Amino acid sequence: MEGKFYINQFKKRALIIDAHFDLLMDVAIQREKGRKKVIETDYLPRFIEGGVNIIIAALFVDNSFIPHLALQKALEQVSSLYAEVEESSDTLMICKNSDDMIQAQQSGKIGFLLSLEGAEPIGKDLSLLRVFYELGVRNIGLVWSRRNDVGDGSHISPIREGKKGGITPFGIEVIEEAERLGMTIDVTHLNDEG
Repeated sequence: MEGKFYINQFKKRALIIDAHFDLLMDVAIQREKGRKKVIETDYLPRFIEGGVNIIIAALFVDNSFIPHLALQKALEQVSSLYAEVEESSDTLMICKNSDDMIQAQQSGKIGFLLSLEGAEPIGKDLSLLRVFYELGVRNIGLVWSRRNDVGDGSHISPIREGKKGGITPFGIEVIEEAERLGMTIDVTHLNDEG
């Protein structure tokens, strides 16, 4: 019983961040079916139980939508989050910096920080990185477990891929622009060469 008390005290004082959650693809799909308040209904109770204050919400685009619909699918996910926050503004908020994260914690809200999981939504258009930044994206995973215009991912299963590469010349530009904007760069899924 004493241990549970200390855990609860820790949850009240600490800023607890779920550093990666593939939440928004599901939220966008549920909203397409006409549901509203998906996060509040399906996820919020577990966030509260776990003492989570901040969710880094990944914008993930499934292989079946790449390359032609990658931008559209990512924007649908961003739009879904904004709609969810608007519908549940008493419990959810979007965070764009550390002050917002502290505000979320102090106000008892769950804060969401957006992250690109793979640069597929920007394709070969560097200016789109700025657009995503303005929408609240503060983290960029350069690749997922596949190759894109930025670099090579560490594939989940072996594939026939020809010559392996690391970061492409365009990838260097993306990294430089992300750093200029103040985005965190996630190298989790890069291959060893990257």
